[in-house]
Amino acid sequence: MPTFTQRYLSHYAPLVTKFVREVESLPHPNIGGMPEPFFPAFGSGYERSALRLVIIGQDTRGWGDLKDFIHDGKVDPQIRLKSRLDEFSGSPPRWGGPRNQFGGFAMMILAALHGQKDWGILRQGGMDELVSSFAWGNANAVELYASTPSKMRPPVPREYWEAIRKAGARFDRFSHLVETIKPQAAIVLCRGMNPARYFEGYAYEVVSEDGRLKHYRLLEIGVDVFHAPHPQSMSFIEGADHFCEKLKELFMRHGIIKRFPEFLSRQSEADDNLHFLKRNAPPRGPGFDKYDFVDWVAVELRKQGTFMSVPTLVSLVNGQGYLTNYGTEFSGGRGSYKLVSGTYHRFNSAGHADRARNVALAFRKPNFDYAYDTD
Repeated sequence: MPTFTQRYLSHYAPLVTKFVREVESLPHPNIGGMPEPFFPAFGSGYERSALRLVIIGQDTRGWGDLKDFIHDGKVDPQIRLKSRLDEFSGSPPRWGGPRNQFGGFAMMILAALHGQKDWGILRQGGMDELVSSFAWGNANAVELYASTPSKMRPPVPREYWEAIRKAGARFDRFSHLVETIKPQAAIVLCRGMNPARYFEGYAYEVVSEDGRLKHYRLLEIGVDVFHAPHPQSMSFIEGADHFCEKLKELFMRHGIIKRFPEFLSRQSEADDNLHFLKRNAPPRGPGFDKYDFVDWVAVELRKQGTFMSVPTLVSLVNGQGYLTNYGTEFSGGRGSYKLVSGTYHRFNSAGHADRARNVALAFRKPNFDYAYDTD
């Protein structure tokens, strides 16, 4: 099965080729730094995240250089795509700015959906598990004329830019996200999003409408899309906090995200949480073994700042069909604790000290003591 990156590159490359062929013969003005088309990007933890969320803005001002993009696209349409993708996935975004800006609101809602009250931690170098787990998109791949082109000196000719935007309109469909990175949910922060055009190819319904917040569901694929104004527009009326709380409430109500208790154990009140993990876990296979599964559970726990008892982990491991090296189910004895320590050593030896530490911190004995102490 191709990875999301492979699927992404093979999907967008021919579209880039068509775009370049359409625009290369236009009368390009002698203006440097005209923005290039923007393509979605996703973090290193997105593909395996229990919540594959894409946060979508209107456009990105001053994104790259159009002439360089055309040159690279003629040489190899994947060059620019891979470079931008590697840039985003290689360094988790630490978007600054207040909550009434796109970057600040994105960090705020990402933290809120995972029960993190202090979203400033995400901007200050903490919670790599969280900031690497989402995708970023735009409703307009090519910037609106009013965003940057009209403000350049000299300004970009409007007719020329509208021709660029017309050629780039092929990128402005939600279907590209579905085909490449398979989001489970999306938050569109762009007042001008036209659902009939943006969701072209999918039947959809309006699940709910609350003021300036709409909840759409794409019926055949079961993807939930939440449409709200840009954070700057939010601040004029309801405020960013209002939309953050409403979005969190909707995500919780529809089971898109689950809030974990501080200590997750096999108790009846935790059944929904365990079912959520089972339902959203990557499939068992050659590229995802029992140690990868333990690592994955640890990452999801760390996103929410919670931890799990080892007996509960064992029930999850057995429920997913993983077996001991002897071909038997895991029991609640020493073998289960060896699974935790074995996962720790495997990732630590492979140079993933951060992931190893996640494992050490995420699992505890029923009495709350750490199941594996690295000190």
